[in-house]
Amino acid sequence: MSVKRTFDQMIEGNVMRCITIAPQTVELPSYLLQGEKERGYLYDGEHLESWYWKGITIIDGERCLYFDQLDLFPFAEIATKKRDKALTWVRRLADALSRLSSDFLDLSSGILPLWRVWGVEDGRLLILPQTLGDLFSSTAEEEERYQNISAWVHHGIHAPFTLCDQMGQLLYYAALGFAPFADRLTREDSFRPLPITSTQTQLPTSTANFIHTTLTLSLTRQRDAAGNRESQKALSTFLAQTEELQWNLPALQQASTREKYLSIEACEKFLDGQAKRANRKIFWRKKGWIVITVVLSIGALAWFTTSRIQLALTPPYTAGMGQVQVIEEYYAGQNALDLQKMEASLAKGTKNPVSMEVTNLFVTRQTRQAYEGINSQVDPNRWLSEGKPPLVEGTFLYGVADLEIAALDATTFMATGTLFTPYSYTDEGVQQQGFEGIPIFLYKIQQQFSVEMGKRGWYEITDIKAVNVEFLQQLDVPTQKRF
Repeated sequence: MSVKRTFDQMIEGNVMRCITIAPQTVELPSYLLQGEKERGYLYDGEHLESWYWKGITIIDGERCLYFDQLDLFPFAEIATKKRDKALTWVRRLADALSRLSSDFLDLSSGILPLWRVWGVEDGRLLILPQTLGDLFSSTAEEEERYQNISAWVHHGIHAPFTLCDQMGQLLYYAALGFAPFADRLTREDSFRPLPITSTQTQLPTSTANFIHTTLTLSLTRQRDAAGNRESQKALSTFLAQTEELQWNLPALQQASTREKYLSIEACEKFLDGQAKRANRKIFWRKKGWIVITVVLSIGALAWFTTSRIQLALTPPYTAGMGQVQVIEEYYAGQNALDLQKMEASLAKGTKNPVSMEVTNLFVTRQTRQAYEGINSQVDPNRWLSEGKPPLVEGTFLYGVADLEIAALDATTFMATGTLFTPYSYTDEGVQQQGFEGIPIFLYKIQQQFSVEMGKRGWYEITDIKAVNVEFLQQLDVPTQKRF
């Protein structure tokens, strides 16, 4: 683990202790250095003593924090040189934290960053203020920041239990040489640590079981242990549970690594399973949306294709009708501005000559109905049957009336009728002035239809030709108020 270097240095005639912050080229955030210096604390196992740093200087190309001489060592040494006393040091830290206020601890991430904790060779602990922790964090490289903060954050646990959990992590770290949740795969695998009970550690079984249980405790048991107390106050539970534990691991010059335990069959099996679970989770988080999109796209395409096939195979509602009735239904669809009904019996490739006109009028009608609550189109057949009453303001007549259909031969028919429309197809007969009602234009239309028996057993319109369109007159239809 990357740790800050600490050493003695003569500054202004006095021996001072220094902790490296960052290379000289790194600018320090000035807002952290303004105002009154926050105090830290020294703890000797019984009493908390206020502690203050002196200043910041540059030594051998590095910016360093300095203060009155203390024989310090990084707390991370509980996995190496201080490993034989790790339980004592962790319990002392828990005891010190339990006596401090939430304001001082500032557990915004749920844990105490490791670079805020230092051991003193005489047995005391030094706990730095949050401003110095922020100073280290703001100038550290990403990996160093991860090892001191993020690697210890255990997501998804009961908030008051977080410091108890961190103390368990520190014991795990001291025993095995790495933080239990530092590996990315472990974090992806729902924070399942390599079981310390499978590592063949020399720790007494009760101690190993306690560490494993602490790190894997269910939320219910976490709540039972910590209640709703402040996280540091809940450490009394940790202190009580570890009072009788034994610790018999020797000191080391160098911490062990996770890879060391791959030679143990139980560990290898666990880590292989963890890698598969974690990589599967990573895949679904990063690429899952692609898979889901593809599946949904294929499903949608299959549904659309199936629907289109079913639609193509479904007989039109005109199936079974005679040739004349098929033509009548075509005009009924036009009068209703129902393009689907008009084209239900059209053979494949047959064009509807009034498709665009009907579509535009349909859109106009539906838009006004949505916004104004009025059906603006009136079928001329209904208007004529009702005695040509005044039209409501804003409405219009559209459709074919007086329809007559005559057979020219076995498959050809001539349809004749009167088209009522709010639009003039030509300027002929258009009155520009003296108009009070709604202008409606009447045209005599003649259209020739070819209606043949299709391959699937019903009549289809195979061709429509406009034979003649003759202007008849312009009506001035009286209007009435809507309300």
